[in-house]
Amino acid sequence: MDTLQVRVYNVLFGDAILVSVPDRDANGKMKTRHILIDVGNVLPESKGGADEVFKPVIKNILEVLDGQPLDLYVMTHEHLDHIQGLPYAESKFYKKSEGQLRNQFKTECAWLTASSAGDYYDKHPEAKKQHVKFANAYAGIDRFLKSRVTLGESIPKEIATLWTNNNPRKTTDCLKYLRGLSEKTCYMYRGFDAQKAQPFREAKIEIWGPEENTADYYGRFQAQPLALGDAMSPEEDKKKTAPVKLIPPSGVDAGAFYDLVDMRTNTFESLLTIDQAANDTSVVFSLEWRGYRLLFPGDAEDRSWRKMDQAGVLKPVHFLKVSHHGSCTGTPEPELLNKILPVKAQDEKPRYAAVSTCLGSQYHGVPDDDTLNLIRRRCDKLYGTNEDTKNPGEYFDITFEA
Repeated sequence: MDTLQVRVYNVLFGDAILVSVPDRDANGKMKTRHILIDVGNVLPESKGGADEVFKPVIKNILEVLDGQPLDLYVMTHEHLDHIQGLPYAESKFYKKSEGQLRNQFKTECAWLTASSAGDYYDKHPEAKKQHVKFANAYAGIDRFLKSRVTLGESIPKEIATLWTNNNPRKTTDCLKYLRGLSEKTCYMYRGFDAQKAQPFREAKIEIWGPEENTADYYGRFQAQPLALGDAMSPEEDKKKTAPVKLIPPSGVDAGAFYDLVDMRTNTFESLLTIDQAANDTSVVFSLEWRGYRLLFPGDAEDRSWRKMDQAGVLKPVHFLKVSHHGSCTGTPEPELLNKILPVKAQDEKPRYAAVSTCLGSQYHGVPDDDTLNLIRRRCDKLYGTNEDTKNPGEYFDITFEA
């Protein structure tokens, strides 16, 4: 009996998923094709991201491929917890032969989110304006937080996670590697003809998101002052190399003083807004195979789900990869959730969900128990890397029989 398999790896705070799909070759002969989605985690210095987990994960992926090409790689969006695993493994575990990991994957097709294309912002000026605004805000926050570190202050873990995960310099290096995985690299958005950009003959893949023009995902972002009213513009700051030194007034507790600074600067809120905008550029795709529909939404959040609903693409599914590691904003509100996981199943087939998350990773509101319980009530089982694997680097499988 032919069986489709979804393998979810425990990479701590991040995503790594391998989907194995019975399909046919050009001669009609049965063969198994494979889709690898993301591979990354964040904050190696915290519980959320020990990079050593990538070694057993990559080893297992190569064992499953057994010398055959990877049919499709999907990078959902530009966050380190989704993209840093393959370039890290290449540099640390396969460095004896340049490009060795790439050569072993022999990736036939690669999909990256639309906004990661090198010429994307030249083609979309409105998105470029918002992107530049966010980049400037991140640069200011980066300078401010580095000044705190220079002065010996510790950065709250929630802020440190967002700070690291949205680092544009690190993501640029990862993107350079991922663009070179395949000679057939496509930048995906809703409306792109996915069937022409992958080798599957029996399975059907549809792109539900993101928008081609991502400007709407940024919202009305206004960066807050960075240091008790004396933040500098990017132009002014270029002339100043010394860190901003914030000294508690005499008689004021240092911890309370710096907590006040964080509140006044809105550092966390600004980083969270930057983070959410990138999440909403996630490639969201459904895979239909012999009566089953599986949905992989990356880290799509509220804005993206609303855009998908407006476009009329939401449909009932038999499998949901829980978006954004189980956050409350990664799963759509009940009215929209009803369209993909209705309370009453549309047929007799089993329904499953899977969440990749990490308790104690200090990421804001992740995982959210109410959100996970909402999903549990709508499917036969919710699998999770916290509950269904014992150790980082291990995996669990969910199967669908034809």
